[in-house]
Amino acid sequence: MEFGPGFWGPIIATAALLLITAVAWLILIGGRKITKAKPSAQKLQTYACGETLGAEEIHPDSEQFYSPIRRVFRPFYRYIRPAHTGILNTYLFWVIAGLIIIMISIALALG
Repeated sequence: MEFGPGFWGPIIATAALLLITAVAWLILIGGRKITKAKPSAQKLQTYACGETLGAEEIHPDSEQFYSPIRRVFRPFYRYIRPAHTGILNTYLFWVIAGLIIIMISIALALG
């Protein structure tokens, strides 16, 4: 399917996107300088169908959110939980190691 003659220049397209981004950024910064933020107490409240809610009511319960995942992976968690230290670097190491293992298995499956 063709829509007629056209021109695709990646350098021109990139330059146009950068120009549009720069113009949008200037409009945003200019708008922030012209009108300063004036939040009132009413604007800072959480709106829920006309009711005012406190911070403890708005906070989602992570226990209920992750419990289905924990139920599915319970056998796996029995082995992993004792090794959990709570250190972010260790967590990120295992996430990246798992990602590499998944990528290798996909590459082997695809041949």
